[in-house]
Amino acid sequence: MEKFKEIKKRFSREIEKNKICISKNPKGTDIVWPKSYSDLYYMDSFCKIYNQNKSPVIIQINESNKIINNLWNSFFKSPVIKNEILSTAKSFDIFMESYKDFLFDIVIIKKYKNIEDINYVINFLKSKLKKNGVIIVENISSDIKSVTNIFFEHSCKIFDFRFNRFLIDNCIIEIKRYSHKKKRILIIKFLPRYIFHLLVELTYNYFYILKQLTN
Repeated sequence: MEKFKEIKKRFSREIEKNKICISKNPKGTDIVWPKSYSDLYYMDSFCKIYNQNKSPVIIQINESNKIINNLWNSFFKSPVIKNEILSTAKSFDIFMESYKDFLFDIVIIKKYKNIEDINYVINFLKSKLKKNGVIIVENISSDIKSVTNIFFEHSCKIFDFRFNRFLIDNCIIEIKRYSHKKKRILIIKFLPRYIFHLLVELTYNYFYILKQLTN
């Protein structure tokens, strides 16, 4: 059985081999650079998933750069990968009908602000998660209201990487299925992450306003 450290090394090698990073490939993605997602989130999270399930079912919402599929295909063993675009209620109705018999291990959502009712979409996707499945919402920024609603409704874990690289949207939300009892416990457990996110938002807004006033 492959050791966890070896799996992490292989994840890094697949990023290099497939030229995923935009700094080395103009058609690459930003999960390695300038964002912090690869090193600070995906490496650990997906290596743990690989240990449990080497051939996951992955659905990517609003992913415009298909080069990321090369990474998932080479890291996992014959994963099932679906790509869908969601924005309006009509597109979501078609999506629900198409995937009513599907279950997912991994859901990755980009451009969440383009989705008409993100909470409604998350609720549906949660109902379609397999055991130990995860929903990942990327590029959270300047949206305290939505983050607050998602946090208290879904007991989510917020990964704010802006002190690693101070980009406005260098944040991820991770959502899993929990029992009602466990959700209440996890809200308390994850509350410091939520508060930290709010403080970073306020700090960013303060410096943004200060910059506007001095220009």
